Amino acid sequence: MGRGLLPTDCRAGAALVLCLSLVLTSCVVPHTRLPGAVRPTVKIGLVAPFEGRYRYIGYDVIYAVRLALREANASAGPAGYSVELVAYDDGADPAMAVEQARKLAADPEVIAAIGHFREETTSSAVSAYAGAGIPLVAPAVFLPALTDDAGTYRLGPPAEAVACELFERLDALERPSVALVTSGGALGAALDRGAHACDFQGASGSWHLGPSVSPQDQDGLQELAASGVGAVICDADPVTAAEIVVALRGAGWEGRFLGGPEMAAADFCAVAGDSADGAIFVTPWPFPAQVLGGSVSVALEQFARDYRAVSNGVSPGPLALPAYEATWVLLEALGRDVAAGGTPTRRGVSAALLATDREGLLGSIVFDEARGWNAAPVYAYRIGAGGAIELVR
Repeated sequence: MGRGLLPTDCRAGAALVLCLSLVLTSCVVPHTRLPGAVRPTVKIGLVAPFEGRYRYIGYDVIYAVRLALREANASAGPAGYSVELVAYDDGADPAMAVEQARKLAADPEVIAAIGHFREETTSSAVSAYAGAGIPLVAPAVFLPALTDDAGTYRLGPPAEAVACELFERLDALERPSVALVTSGGALGAALDRGAHACDFQGASGSWHLGPSVSPQDQDGLQELAASGVGAVICDADPVTAAEIVVALRGAGWEGRFLGGPEMAAADFCAVAGDSADGAIFVTPWPFPAQVLGGSVSVALEQFARDYRAVSNGVSPGPLALPAYEATWVLLEALGRDVAAGGTPTRRGVSAALLATDREGLLGSIVFDEARGWNAAPVYAYRIGAGGAIELVR
């Protein structure tokens, strides 16, 4: 896949709109159309890694975004508008993320964006969106400071919520010590702060924090394996986390291996193999294949079927749901903006996002004053034999 636009199922020809634009703008509001008229069109942007080591993210999320747009456009569209998708590849590279954000900013029809699904790329690009007035919905990132730039909305809990759930998982383990393997990302920093801030109680009494090791510190990892530490919490990319647990198991370490949403990626189990057995990861994004009970379960099953219809049979991965819900959050904000002002604008959609109150597949999405969804639920999963995933909570 190249780094330019990706085609969508619902592209409308701009030339067909021009012949009716004067009539539509001077006589009626945009969501009211004359018989046979072509709906007016706006665009939303999607930036994610479609190439490189994180390419699985891009191909997981784009089908979810397309599904949401197909559903919206198949009906009346948000407030009578057709919505097109403009998608770019940032290769999980911070410099490229800024470049692609600027491309979206240069297109006046792009009113909002979703991205970039990595902490470092999202952090680098938010200023470009803010400077252009483009609202950005950012799933899969945990750093609250990202919303310091006006117009950025964080679709997920802060890192502390994920860290807290990981510590709760430790409570169930009867082990006396824990070590952190982290390169200092948002989750790793929250884990480090939480572990040092207080004594946390486990089933066998007070836990104590062992060594904190960088994933690149081979000597430190060898010392960790020999230390007899009871549990390791790893905040690293899926392949690196897999390589670490393989090395620890190979050195005879028998403790419990835990991590955050990175370990939900298929690459973790593919590389770790049997060494992944018993590992636990914590994530705000429930797997669509999991049965959560009641109407939510039915809706998730329907989402998985609809996703496969769009993706030519590929099942949704761990980031499909947040991408789908992020798209609907934008679509609903677009509808509120048009209802209030008659014509969608970047500024109007950004303001409308503050009023988000969506009952969706991830639960009740409401942004707080700092433009974060801090009340997002968190789930824990255990990896079993053959990579089978079991919901713990």
